Amino acid sequence: MMEVKLSNQYERVLPLTTIPYLFIGKKPAAVLFGEERVPVKSWRGVYTAILKRCNENPTHHETLMYLRGKVMGRERTFLADSPSGMTRPVQIDTAMFAESHYGAQTLIHILTVRILAPVGFDCSQVRIVLRS
Repeated sequence: MMEVKLSNQYERVLPLTTIPYLFIGKKPAAVLFGEERVPVKSWRGVYTAILKRCNENPTHHETLMYLRGKVMGRERTFLADSPSGMTRPVQIDTAMFAESHYGAQTLIHILTVRILAPVGFDCSQVRIVLRS
């Protein structure tokens, strides 16, 4: 874990590959893709920013499109071609929606294990900036 002092507040930086339990009760400030910083205000913003970045790669886009309707939870689909049946859908692309009605730990688990791992997205260069 790395701490960075910005003005009067400290920020902690954790890799996306961190155990999702460690994100409980924390507030995200940004997502770092290598050295590029993308500001976010919530875990939903983290989830959306990372999925959109993954979707920018043509190979990953094809795999994400294929996975729509196949990545399921107990009650809802995590990735679908329409927002119907989702509680808090976020639009990733045309005809691609992701369910975001979960807490930090569950969102990060769904993102890394259920979506990004099957797609083959490299999570090693993605870090989450947390407000202290």
